[in-house]
Amino acid sequence: MDVIGTGAQYKVVDMHDGSVRKIPLTREESLDVVKSWYAPAEAPESELAIDYPKLALGACRSVQTLVARHPALAGSLGNPVFEGNGAYSQDKVQTFGDALQHAGSLACGRQYIDQYINLMLFHWQYGLAERAFNCTVNNGVDARGDVILLDFGEVTGSKVLVRRNISSERWLRSASYTRDIPQGLRAYYRQQLAGRLTMQALDTTWKTARKAADA
Repeated sequence: MDVIGTGAQYKVVDMHDGSVRKIPLTREESLDVVKSWYAPAEAPESELAIDYPKLALGACRSVQTLVARHPALAGSLGNPVFEGNGAYSQDKVQTFGDALQHAGSLACGRQYIDQYINLMLFHWQYGLAERAFNCTVNNGVDARGDVILLDFGEVTGSKVLVRRNISSERWLRSASYTRDIPQGLRAYYRQQLAGRLTMQALDTTWKTARKAADA
């Protein structure tokens, strides 16, 4: 098993069987990661005060409950297998950032962006939404070429927060937009998210699949 990534919430281990395992960090490990983002002694107190492992555990449990009730979600989340302690296994895929970098053409890159938006709208039907829009690392492209969600630690079930993110165009402040998305695709990304992630789309989509299933 090889560690292939570490964030503020999880350590990612390659299981060499077509899957990865996400292992929650301790609070101390998480703080070390957060501090590494900044120069020595410059990590802001507001950032250090965030309990990322606790947030990840809560979000993971919410996704686990949602997938158990709505199995149709599983493929769009990398077919997760939950362990009950915040850890989970998931299909190993290409990150969305790598897919954009190696798309080969602007048309192909735009198709990935379209799929990313389609994925968000699909998840809205179940009351699930991203809150940070760091798509280049939180999303991936699976073996079928479909865009999926990888990181359960940065999701929310709060429609109020989603409305706030739409109003502020939160995606424009993410590192994925400002740093990672290829320059030639940024205008398209910005225009498509602003045009499709709207209040009207949210109100007509939010939890419709869950309500239909419960009817």
